Amino acid sequence: MRLIDAIARALIAMLAPLSAATLFAIMLVMVVDVGGRYLFNQPIRGAYEITEFLMCVMVLGALPLVSLWGRHVEASLLADLAPRAASILRWLAGVLSVLVFAYLAMLMWNYGDQLAQQNAQSLFGGIPRAPFAYYMAVLCLVTAVASAIAIIRHDEGPGPGD
Repeated sequence: MRLIDAIARALIAMLAPLSAATLFAIMLVMVVDVGGRYLFNQPIRGAYEITEFLMCVMVLGALPLVSLWGRHVEASLLADLAPRAASILRWLAGVLSVLVFAYLAMLMWNYGDQLAQQNAQSLFGGIPRAPFAYYMAVLCLVTAVASAIAIIRHDEGPGPGD
């Protein structure tokens, strides 16, 4: 259990600051782009694409944390109808999450290979797309691991105010 807790702490220590810094970068790009556009008539070239790529980094970086803490959006309709089945349903959802994210990791890695072979780049900024697909694949795999840890730990994570 100590190894699992250490992995969970490491994920939190790495991914929480990454997501926060990326959110700040998105804000900075938008402010500089809008300011440059209206004050100097000089927007950032490819700002929309940069924002898209940063959103990819932020969302996929935060997804393992959401899975680790069990904070996915959920409907408690079945749990309200059968309270005893709630823990079984939560376990099944966790197992399904592990399987889906592991499969998505494999698909995204294959897609990254295709993008790398084609040397695919963004339209305006010329940003290579393959590294982001590989990043998404790795973070989907990390999300699968985080979901598995959440199943083992039965951790509800921090509350909304934490």
